[in-house]
Amino acid sequence: MNRSKIKKIIENAWKMFCKYYDCKSFEYSESLDSKEEAENSHWICWNESDLMVQFGRFFYKELDKINSNIEMHFDKNLNYSNFRGYKFDNKLAELKKNLGRVPKVDLIITPEDSVDPFLICAEAKYFHCSVESISRKTQTAEGVIKKDLKTLSKIKDLGIAKNVVFIIFDDYYYFKEPEKCKKIKNLLEQHKKKITILHHNSRAKLK
Repeated sequence: MNRSKIKKIIENAWKMFCKYYDCKSFEYSESLDSKEEAENSHWICWNESDLMVQFGRFFYKELDKINSNIEMHFDKNLNYSNFRGYKFDNKLAELKKNLGRVPKVDLIITPEDSVDPFLICAEAKYFHCSVESISRKTQTAEGVIKKDLKTLSKIKDLGIAKNVVFIIFDDYYYFKEPEKCKKIKNLLEQHKKKITILHHNSRAKLK
C-alpha cells in the first residue's frame, strides 16, 4: 500500500471518530443538570489508550474496504529486543541516544510479517483536563507535545517509519484556556511539514 492511500485511510478514520465523539458526547451531556457538570464530565475517552482504541475502531472500518494485511499495534517500546531482525534495528540504539530514553510509541501501523520500516508511527495526546494541574506544575501542555514531536521527528529521520503522525484531541484547553489553545496550535503549525497532524478541538459537551 502506498503512502498516500494509508494516509487517506487514517485521515478518514479520524474524521469519523471525531464526528462520532462530538455526537455522542453531546447526547450524554444533555442528561446533565448544568453546564459545569458537562464541562467536568469525561465521555467515551478517559485517557490516551481509550482514544487509540476508539480511533482503531474507525481505522479498521476504513481498512476493511480494501484488501490488505495491515494491522495496528499499541504501546510498544522501540528497542532492539522487540525489533531484532528488522531493517532498521541498527538505528534503535541511535534513537535511544538521541532521545535519552527508549520511546514507547502509542501506535504502529505496519503490514504483518514485514521487517521493513513501519508504514506509520504515531503519538497521541488527549487533553480532558489541565496537564499543569495534574502534574502539580511540573509539566505543561506545550512541553508534553514537544516531547512527542521530537520523538516522531527522530523516528522519521532514522528511517524507522515511513510516515509519522501526531494525534491530538482537546476538549479542555479549547474552551477553558483559549490562549493556551492558541499556543498549542502555533506549535503544531511549526511541525506540520514533517509530521502529519490530526487535531480536533471539541466543544460538544457544551453545545
